[in-house]
Amino acid sequence: MLWWSKEQDEKKSPNLIAFTEHFNNVSYWVRSLVIVQPSQKEREKFFLKFVKVMKNLRKMGNFNSYLAVLSALDSGPIRRLDWSKTVQEHLKEHISVMDSSHSFKNYRTLLAETKPPCLPYIGLVLQDLTFVHVGNTDYLPKSLCQNRSNLLNFGKRWQQFAILDSIRRFKIWTYSLQRDEKILRMFGKFKEFLNEDDIWERSETIKPRMRKNK
Repeated sequence: MLWWSKEQDEKKSPNLIAFTEHFNNVSYWVRSLVIVQPSQKEREKFFLKFVKVMKNLRKMGNFNSYLAVLSALDSGPIRRLDWSKTVQEHLKEHISVMDSSHSFKNYRTLLAETKPPCLPYIGLVLQDLTFVHVGNTDYLPKSLCQNRSNLLNFGKRWQQFAILDSIRRFKIWTYSLQRDEKILRMFGKFKEFLNEDDIWERSETIKPRMRKNK
């Protein structure tokens, strides 16, 4: 993760790339399952089922998958459709948790209160690391060091350590889940889904865009 915040080199961070790809696949898998349903009733049925899944992911402290599902249900092609008040109310609580204002204050508070095992949202971890890297020099300016050079900026290193140490703290715990082959087959490794263009096309077929009068 530290390498990625500095260089974004896929060869140096292969596990992170795979992890990020999994996040995206889950999100598109959820969007696809909702959008391909033939009726509004069926779409809402799937939508509410995924809201229940989100609630359980949140209870488990799996915020990375929680965000993957939420990003699907709150994505443009899904959000623009007409949903019942029940659906909107069920989603509202989760959207507030992941509100990006004030540097994701709601999420950070929830994460701080969560007991391990826990899987934080990796996207925000990378964002924090990148912010620290870009916003701080590796070496202290001469003006602060009596004109001496090549003095490491340990303030920057400490910020990076604090972020990574929070992840390491969660890694010492593991989930005690039993493997269920039937469920795994249903997921299909999250590889069967529509691409972005096809999802938008389905969305606009269900609810055509309003054309402005010239």
